[in-house]
Amino acid sequence: MKQTGEPGLVSVMMPAYNAEPFIAAAIDSLLQQSYANWELIIVNDGSTDGTATVAARYDDPRIVVFTQANRGEAAARNAALEQMRGEFVAFLDADDLFLTHHLEVTAGYLQAHPEDDAVYTDGFHIDENGTRLKTLSSRRRGPFQGDIFEQVVLASDVFGPPTCVVLRRAPVMAAHLRFDEQIVIGPDWDFLTHVAERMTFGYIDTQSVLYRVHRTNVTRRVDATRRAGYLARCREKAIRLPRFADLPTATRVAVFYDLLVNLLPGQPERQAALAQGPPFRALPAAEQARLFRLMAREGLFATGERPASRQKAREWLEEARRLQPGNWRAAILTFLFRASPVVCQGFWALKRMAESQQRLTNPLVDPLADLY
Repeated sequence: MKQTGEPGLVSVMMPAYNAEPFIAAAIDSLLQQSYANWELIIVNDGSTDGTATVAARYDDPRIVVFTQANRGEAAARNAALEQMRGEFVAFLDADDLFLTHHLEVTAGYLQAHPEDDAVYTDGFHIDENGTRLKTLSSRRRGPFQGDIFEQVVLASDVFGPPTCVVLRRAPVMAAHLRFDEQIVIGPDWDFLTHVAERMTFGYIDTQSVLYRVHRTNVTRRVDATRRAGYLARCREKAIRLPRFADLPTATRVAVFYDLLVNLLPGQPERQAALAQGPPFRALPAAEQARLFRLMAREGLFATGERPASRQKAREWLEEARRLQPGNWRAAILTFLFRASPVVCQGFWALKRMAESQQRLTNPLVDPLADLY
């Protein structure tokens, strides 16, 4: 088999775990496509319900079902990637739907635009009954086209679900891009970040997919602590990418703010290791100092008044002052903390309350919670 795959063939991956209530509708939406040159790779990821039985009812040579022990969404996607034969890769989760023109417009775009290796569209969120809610674009920035690496690194809201994305398979396989099987929340964001580092994207302004939100979505089954850990791994991998160093300072600072201040407070060892790394040390001294002050503040609120927490906060305040010896804020905070950590924490509490009114999002809260 050639690396480029069969010309014009769209290989659709469908990871499926206990998807019996929805998988038939998902498969039917593919059978109804106006573009008929596709194959469907269903990976039954250790389902304990009737998922495999429903999938087996379809007597269509374009549909292939593989079963594996339960290893998670990322592992199922990787298994599908290994079985694909097509020129293009599309994503259809077992609880989502393609509208009839999705493959026609996306494959057609890539065939007409050889300068791009990926394309994405708009769509709708739907509820368990298929009722259309809000558009995908109402919950994301953009649209962006061309080299969108910076935007994808900045936040996960460029695409929303991967259902709206179609890629050329050859660049994915040539770069050995795979889904990180250690990530439960955000494996698609991590994967598409690596894709965006290498490929350019087109955008088609049409609603062509339906993304279902329901009580068993993985985003609802993972608690905030674990969610933070998975998103932090996405961030840590992004800052190690070669092109991260070339991004604007403001973008790199925003990534480290999310990682060190939002996602990892209360994990000083992990924060310290990141703060000692070349990507962090490449930031301007003033930005490093500001992040150290925020790490000190949020660390105390996350871990309480333990002596070790106070000691780490003191060290980070001292580092901030070292980086900015003439900064009066750093000097005052360091003096105040030395004199009375309790008073300093009270001051920080007031400041946090004021800042909370300006924060755009909380990365640990399900962004689709209002749709359930």
